Amino acid sequence: MFNGTPNDVRSFKNSTGATFPLLMNGASEIGGNLYTLYGDRDNWVVVNKQGICRLNMDENLDYPSRYQLDVIRSCVDSLVSNLSAAPDPAAHSYQLETTPNPFGSRTTITFSNPSGSARPARVTIHDLAGRRVAMLWDGAAEPGLTRVDWDGRVSGGAPAAPGIYVVRSDVGGEALARRVVRMR
Repeated sequence: MFNGTPNDVRSFKNSTGATFPLLMNGASEIGGNLYTLYGDRDNWVVVNKQGICRLNMDENLDYPSRYQLDVIRSCVDSLVSNLSAAPDPAAHSYQLETTPNPFGSRTTITFSNPSGSARPARVTIHDLAGRRVAMLWDGAAEPGLTRVDWDGRVSGGAPAAPGIYVVRSDVGGEALARRVVRMR
């Protein structure tokens, strides 16, 4: 987290559902500066458990083309030695997807209600500081998949700035979060 406080880090972790270690004070000169070590804004870096940088997308692609999910997953998969220890993703019946991602003017968000009856649901968009910038759905969701579009606008109708946002769904108390990249 860039120049964040412990509360900022907790808020980010709670709003995104992150399960990985978070770097606090990434701009600090103490212990290295994230910008100096790994390149400029909106970069994707994979560091193994020994602290060795295994992937730095700043070295491979220019901004804003660094979010290459297949390259990032391939690197992460190469570091995983025991796949049987990972839970089966299909066992989790709640779903949240955004397509296309990254997007320019519109993305479709698909969320699920795996129960047999309508459940209260909310789908929101947050900036990386955890602030809610748009409410896309607030009401009952029928069983199955529900789709809602985000036209890249924040509450009030202004266009959201290009960047990374977090889509968060809460269906009957089960929360999921996914990153989405707005290109223009």
